[in-house]
Amino acid sequence: MSMDDGAIVLRLSGPFSEWLFSLRFWSDFNAKHGTMFDQFEEDEADIGIVNAVIESLDEKARALQSLDIDNVEFIYRWTSEREPIKAIVSRELLLSELMKFRDFLVVAVAENREVTFSL
Repeated sequence: MSMDDGAIVLRLSGPFSEWLFSLRFWSDFNAKHGTMFDQFEEDEADIGIVNAVIESLDEKARALQSLDIDNVEFIYRWTSEREPIKAIVSRELLLSELMKFRDFLVVAVAENREVTFSL
């Protein structure tokens, strides 16, 4: 992620990014907001869309906080034999990165800057 002039960049970890995709975070967001954020693509977002992403991240944070588990397991790929490849990530690590992502976007909104999502 970067703000419009490229001066500030946030890199999401692979596991966090894969977790968001496994939850259908971006595809559900696209369906609701008419956007086209997709994996391995780069798209710009205006302040209104960035605010909507913040709200969606807040929802995911609340859901993650309510889980009474230490680790989150999810499927992030499939083999050619259709066998799932799973990842296990600490719930606290996911929450930490989610909040870092959210806070980055809050700064962009406060500074009235567009954000480029490079997913």
